[in-house]
Amino acid sequence: MCSRIEHHHHVSRRSLLSSLLAGWAGASVAEFSFVRAAVAQAQSPAADSKLFDIQKIEDGVFSCLARPAALINCNATIFEQSNQLVVVDTHSKASAAASLIAQIKREVSEKPVRYIINTHFHWDHAQGASAYRDAFSPLDVVSSEAARQSIEQETEKRIRIQLQNDVPVFIETARKKQKDAGSGPERDFYADQIRQLEAYRTEMAAFELVVPTITFDSTYVLKDAARELHLSFHGRGHTGGDVVVLSPRDRLLASGDLFHGFFPYIGDGYPREWPRTIRRVAGLNFTRILPGHGPIQRGRGRMTNFHNYLEELTRRVAEGKREGKSVEQLQRTITANSLRSLAADGYNDFLFANTKKYRPTFGDPPPLQESINLNIEHTYQRLDAG
Repeated sequence: MCSRIEHHHHVSRRSLLSSLLAGWAGASVAEFSFVRAAVAQAQSPAADSKLFDIQKIEDGVFSCLARPAALINCNATIFEQSNQLVVVDTHSKASAAASLIAQIKREVSEKPVRYIINTHFHWDHAQGASAYRDAFSPLDVVSSEAARQSIEQETEKRIRIQLQNDVPVFIETARKKQKDAGSGPERDFYADQIRQLEAYRTEMAAFELVVPTITFDSTYVLKDAARELHLSFHGRGHTGGDVVVLSPRDRLLASGDLFHGFFPYIGDGYPREWPRTIRRVAGLNFTRILPGHGPIQRGRGRMTNFHNYLEELTRRVAEGKREGKSVEQLQRTITANSLRSLAADGYNDFLFANTKKYRPTFGDPPPLQESINLNIEHTYQRLDAG
């Protein structure tokens, strides 16, 4: 079943601004103007002139690989149709999407973007939609019905939590690291992290929610004589509404975060169901994967590694939980060295290399065990998610 909402539903900024800028209650007009100017500057493509590396995959298909950022952006995929473009996923903020729009016009095509697709509701994939809405008309936003519901119900609430709780901690941590930095380049690195975090905080105070206008339950096809795109939902996994996008002509699959080049994020996941969903997607006819994070993948090798890691981790956490073990006990026994799925085919080296390349760190990234421990905690919490 497909549902179309005939207007671009977006929520007013008033409620979000009132809660996030409460401290400005006595501010002058000039001070408010400063905030608005800062938001506009953050949303300017020139603020971060090149946030993505665009790679041509086939004629009319491009992968936009996100460069490291203090608050991560997802990759995007661009599919060119006869008279228009389709973009998969819209990043963490409107300014990042605006930066990519400028790159698309310079490096890809002057054709208008007609559709954007939200593979799921997470902040780093869906919060930049307003930049496309402002730049192109007509424009439709496509997602699963489950993803639309989550975007509508969760996004603004999570932004409030992020800006009130998380971002201040990130900024304070970066300031401490900058103070303790042993070299000029290290100090500069943390100074840039602080700049990005403060710009994000300013920009997101003026966030506008854009809700998908076309939704579907299982499948949806964007028909076109040049390149047809098949969108499909195969079951719960990373979230309750992940979709993948297949170009049958090119045998290319945009996978969102259902499988990618990093450790999985399981905080909204369904660990018992997720491997089964991946197996269903594996039955589609594709030869390359354009993931939501990390490098382009050929074949199903790394997808299989991702699946096997999830399956092994879930089994071991479930066994431990049945035995009455705590999260902390499991984190001491489920280690990188004990997980056979990580050792297979050099998968642990693949994950380490991608963390080093695509995550913002000074020097080597944190050990893999930190990511495993977070996965253990979330799997423990989400084993029996309804």
